[in-house]
Order: sequence, then C-alpha cells, then structure tokens
Amino acid sequence: MTPEVFILPTPVKNLDNMSKHLTKDELEARASAQAAALPCRKPKKPKLVTKDKAASRHWARILKDMKDLEIIDVLDTDALAIYCAKLSRRDRLQEEYLQLMAKEELDLNVIRSSVKLSEALQSAEREILAYASKLGLTPESRVRLAKRLADQEDADPDADLFA
Repeated sequence: MTPEVFILPTPVKNLDNMSKHLTKDELEARASAQAAALPCRKPKKPKLVTKDKAASRHWARILKDMKDLEIIDVLDTDALAIYCAKLSRRDRLQEEYLQLMAKEELDLNVIRSSVKLSEALQSAEREILAYASKLGLTPESRVRLAKRLADQEDADPDADLFA
C-alpha cells in the first residue's frame, strides 16, 4: 500500500510581494480585488472595551499611537479588544499585588496570596506579549514588518530573468 501524497496549493501572494510579470490589465484587476479584500478601516470600540474604563483608555492610546502605521484594521477588532481587556486585568492585578505587599504584617496567608497574585501576573503578562506580537505592537514584530517592506522595495523586478 502506497502512502497518499498531498499536493498543497501555492500560497496566494500580496500584489506587492509578487515577482511575476503581469499585464497592465492584470495589475489593475489584481489591485482592485486586493483593495476590496484588504481594507484598512479604523476599528470600532466593541462592548468588551467600552464597559471597562481602563481597557477603553488602552484602546484609545494604542489607536492614537498607531494612527500612522496602518497595521490595525477592522478585522483586528476582537484581538485588540482582548488585548486591551488583558492590559486592564493586568493593571488591576498589579494594584492588588502592590496593596498586598504594602501591608505591615506579612503572615502566611498574605504570602500565599502574594504568590498566587504573582503567578497570575506572570501569566497575564505572557498572554499580553503574545497578543502584542500578533498585533504588531512589539519592537520585534515592527522590525519584522519593516524588514519585509524594505525587502519589497529593494527587490529587483528583473531578478527572475537573469541567472
């Protein structure tokens, strides 16, 4: 019995990443189809964020800081809302942890609570970093994006013609 062979389709490329030579009509058709499929519209604040004042502040700050980058789109609304809610939760956990550690007497119950809060904070921060990376909010993710854009600009359009 022979094993099955799966042939995967070639991944679709963004027009800016294509090295194939297209006619003017093909370019225009592809560009209009891509513009329709990849809009860049400002996301609207969902209920998850509007109900939480701290999350709402994070939402406004992030969109203000990223207004010139055009990375965040309407399709990213849910991920950005979850990210802002996680930031708000982390802020509350930090405040609770600081209040707990400010107590004069540190008995066994306080120490146990502080360990639990510390673990919850670490978990929240790991999740926040994962979301930030996916949303293009970390230095590494922005450098990766900048490198991709620079590679597109430096690419020789005739590179595939010569050996």
